[in-house]
Amino acid sequence: MYISSRARNLKGEGAFAYLELGLKAKAKGLDVISFGIGQPDFPTPPHIREEAKKALDKGMTGYGPSGGLPELREAVAEWINSQYRTDVKPSEVIITAGAKAGIFLSLMVTLEPGDEVIISDPSYPAYESVVEFMGAKPVPVPLREENNWAFNIEDIEKATTNRTRIIILNYPHNPTGATLTRQQLDEIMEFARRKDIMVLADEIYDHFLYDGTHTTTLSYPGWRDYVIHVNGFSKTFSMTGWRLGYVVANEKLLEHMTTAANNIYSCPPTFNQVAAIHALKAGLDWFKPYYEDYKARRDLIVKELSSIDGVSVVKPQGTFYAFPNVDGLLKRINYPNAEKMVVDLLFDTGVLLLPGTAFPFKAGKRHLRTAFTIPQDKIREGMRRFREWVEEKTKT
Repeated sequence: MYISSRARNLKGEGAFAYLELGLKAKAKGLDVISFGIGQPDFPTPPHIREEAKKALDKGMTGYGPSGGLPELREAVAEWINSQYRTDVKPSEVIITAGAKAGIFLSLMVTLEPGDEVIISDPSYPAYESVVEFMGAKPVPVPLREENNWAFNIEDIEKATTNRTRIIILNYPHNPTGATLTRQQLDEIMEFARRKDIMVLADEIYDHFLYDGTHTTTLSYPGWRDYVIHVNGFSKTFSMTGWRLGYVVANEKLLEHMTTAANNIYSCPPTFNQVAAIHALKAGLDWFKPYYEDYKARRDLIVKELSSIDGVSVVKPQGTFYAFPNVDGLLKRINYPNAEKMVVDLLFDTGVLLLPGTAFPFKAGKRHLRTAFTIPQDKIREGMRRFREWVEEKTKT
């Protein structure tokens, strides 16, 4: 059977491969503590779940518009405007089957074969994978650890050619937890506008920012000419399995994205959208204690990681990830790479971490990604096992 070259080149997320390893370790009887997959560990709030149940009871199980229910598009526009004092119109919003679908659709309708796309190194894996699937070329631009993992405008300028079509921004950033200051974002946005380059901004972690204030790309004058904003309900509202995202962009661009969505998945789940309307209108008062807990977890995991000789970590400003440098540790325990260390640690102790190589391109070779999406006592226990495992390795 013939498999197309596009399909053969399409990559999945490395994090899911390590999730399978975690399940194998659990099947062997190990008590697995996972710092792997990044999803909130609190359930979707009851008031949102109840609205989905009501919608199901009312029979809202059929098709809806490919671009999403008008009521939800209106609610998203009102939400963004209330959060960031922007001027988004409902006609400039489409609802997608997850933020990932929003990324895919955005790149699908904007890229030609041979176009170049600037992507951070390291980065969320879907960006590189989808860019290559579209026949375009991902151009990695390093995020520098000594610069708190922030984009440097000079590096972007050096990477730009006459084929550069898009700059992808993800902030707060997966996997490093870094964000962009207002000045850094100003420089990037001004450069993109001046060079007529589109900015695809993945701002899904905007409410998981512990230091500073989030500035959205939609707050810039003229954003309709060059910005595609992707966001969704998975992280803040802990609705990962509900598969609901949204894209904000120029109306003409959204027309083509809606047609593409119609061809791929027809429409987002209808009853889920009804619940999402309620989620936005109800606000985030319920979220505050979770936010404070995640901030405390952030501080805890930084402290615990830093206590291991050979490990250093830039304190993440947002998300629920830390991206520790383990170069010194690998040398200390005489390991060739982080991948082998992660596998041995898992099957020796039940602690699952992710190697930084699960995130393109080169920067992650001497790093780990640790998701602090588990309770503080589990963080302490997992880090205790990690620390004791390291001490045992140094004795041999």
